Amino acid sequence: MTGPHIAVRAAVALALAGALITACGSGGGGSTTLTWSMWASGGEEQQVWHELADRVSLEEPQITIKLETSSFEDYFATLGTRLGSGDAPCIVSMQALRTTGYTQSMLPLDDLIARNKFDVTDFDKSVMEGLSADGKQYALPYDVGPVILTYNKNMFRNAGVPEPKPGWTLAEFESAARKLTGDRTYGFVASPQDVWMFPMVLTKTGAQPTDGAGKLRLTTPAMTEGVQWYADLAARKKVAPPVPADDPTFADKEFLSGDAAMAANGPWALLTLKNQAGFQVGLTTIPAGPDGSRTYSSGSGFGISKSCPDPERAFKTITLMTARKQLEWLGGVGRAYPSRESAQHAWYENARLAGAREVLEAANATAIPLRTTKNWERVNVLLNQSGPDLFSGTSSAKQVLEQVQRQAGQD
Repeated sequence: MTGPHIAVRAAVALALAGALITACGSGGGGSTTLTWSMWASGGEEQQVWHELADRVSLEEPQITIKLETSSFEDYFATLGTRLGSGDAPCIVSMQALRTTGYTQSMLPLDDLIARNKFDVTDFDKSVMEGLSADGKQYALPYDVGPVILTYNKNMFRNAGVPEPKPGWTLAEFESAARKLTGDRTYGFVASPQDVWMFPMVLTKTGAQPTDGAGKLRLTTPAMTEGVQWYADLAARKKVAPPVPADDPTFADKEFLSGDAAMAANGPWALLTLKNQAGFQVGLTTIPAGPDGSRTYSSGSGFGISKSCPDPERAFKTITLMTARKQLEWLGGVGRAYPSRESAQHAWYENARLAGAREVLEAANATAIPLRTTKNWERVNVLLNQSGPDLFSGTSSAKQVLEQVQRQAGQD
């Protein structure tokens, strides 16, 4: 995930972070300590975020950032409670898919952007839109990217299956998945997680999980058909493994372990893939359905909680965190496909993956934002809880989706 040059700087950052106070407020000598809450999948990723905090403090010595991290699942499981209490961080990390659920406790940035004459034109427009709600901007993005498929080049080569090219079809995908499935290995790994499942459903039937106005619509015929097809990859066709009880990280682990040849993913995962996968990783587009290859784009960024006592300093901090040189650095270590178009070259230079630019440009050409509801976290939890029954065939897609619609659609 990271190289020795990052580890050295990370050690400095960790030492610095350990010496910081836990409150979000002002320190002595005109300096300010700001808490920043972020998700991280492990120690190497934590080092990258500590390094980013350190880089900002080196550039602006009057700003000290206290970073706190947790897993992605734990982060969003507790964020709502934290934002509603006195324990809220000043700087709030936010994923575009979940923005609408937290706007009541986050500060709209539009006045700060205007007052500071902060130029946002270099940011990808789709992720800026994803990090906004009701016409207001709630975070500045650090990454963006379409959902694509990653694949295990070694497994394809060993099975004599041609590597997939951008524009390949669902029929070719299913054929490859069958040929790559063997003794305790699978051609694909499916998951009820939003960014894993819904792009495949979109390309299969065109169904979207909301109506675009924040209303959940999981029970349309097209959605039911698409989810049933997706679940049947495991339940009936047996080219994907059964899904264990409520484990949102299962698909990632299955792919990284080399037990599944293909998995949905995004360019933001390059750092993890390069350092944890014991095989050559390839990239390709989501396979094309009746209307071509279709996918969703997503991204994440940094916002400010309403309870932050120094929003002006916090805004200065997130502009530094999303500055071109910081995003070039994040792209260079593989943690982010930069949200600034001027910084995206760094990701490609670091990736060194044959055909990566062709794949991402093809995916970006058809990607649309995944519109979600204010209680999207609830939707995801319910889908994960239903995963074992859905992917084993115990429950049909119609049964599961009607249940989730009843329980989450009325929240």
